Amino acid sequence: MKGQGGFTLLEILVVLSLLGILAGLVGTALVSANRATAKAERFSTRLDEVQAAQHYLRRAISQALPLATGSPVAKPPRFIGAPEQLTFHGPLPDSIGGGLYQQQLTLSGHRLLVTFARLDGQAAQRFGEPQVLLRDVRALALSYRGRSPLGQDSGWVANWPWPERLPKAVRIQATLAGGVPWVTEQVNLRLDLASEPNP
Repeated sequence: MKGQGGFTLLEILVVLSLLGILAGLVGTALVSANRATAKAERFSTRLDEVQAAQHYLRRAISQALPLATGSPVAKPPRFIGAPEQLTFHGPLPDSIGGGLYQQQLTLSGHRLLVTFARLDGQAAQRFGEPQVLLRDVRALALSYRGRSPLGQDSGWVANWPWPERLPKAVRIQATLAGGVPWVTEQVNLRLDLASEPNP
């Protein structure tokens, strides 16, 4: 009677070594897949944040109105435009309260903030705390284009020189962290005061 066949110790060690290698490869593949999934989720979330910020800016700036707060004698500004800060007046959607507000866009500590002040006649009452529109903004460059009181095209300027007048368009450029690029936005104001006489 012949003895039963079996595995030698060497064969068992070889098989165990192969199983260990396969397990290591599978584990590495799973870790890489999880990292790729997490990265894709972060990118998608960041993309949604950027698009939401751009949507708000397009809607809000395009609806800017030639309103002012303060003493009418002193000709208070209707629109203040600087490279990293913008102040204008306009409506908010009914879904977030409605009404007319002074809205100020500011870059502070790599955060794009918007501050609201509710209009009450010639006065503006601060409304709530500054809201973070977008985080991880490394740089912001706002520029403005319109017509001078004499009707001349201003070209793109970093500081809007006629705060008593609305520009025709606002250009928004930004550098972001997080892998999602900011596509340069040009927002045209719906209310065209290009033919407005010199105040």
